[in-house]
Amino acid sequence: MPQGDARDRLPAQIARVRALREEAGVEAPIVIGAITEPLYVGEPGWSVGRRTLTGKPEALAESLREYAAIGVHQIQVRFRSRSVDELTDQMAAFGTDVAPHLGT
Repeated sequence: MPQGDARDRLPAQIARVRALREEAGVEAPIVIGAITEPLYVGEPGWSVGRRTLTGKPEALAESLREYAAIGVHQIQVRFRSRSVDELTDQMAAFGTDVAPHLGT
């Protein structure tokens, strides 16, 4: 699971993992996962940091679907928040508003 790398570095990291597996003779399927940029569903009224993905649910889903196009099978999402209530609100918004747009 490539972790900590920016999205634009993932294709090279995934290719390296696949090449190392091939060199080692590993033929079993592999599931590639990645940690996404931090998310904030909607438009925050505070500074969430430069790498945070923000915006409408459809736009967030579109951005997250790009992970599949670069060879990622599963993503781990994390949310920006200032409190437990805001965190649970963000998680709920993701589940009801963003996730349905992700597909399978």
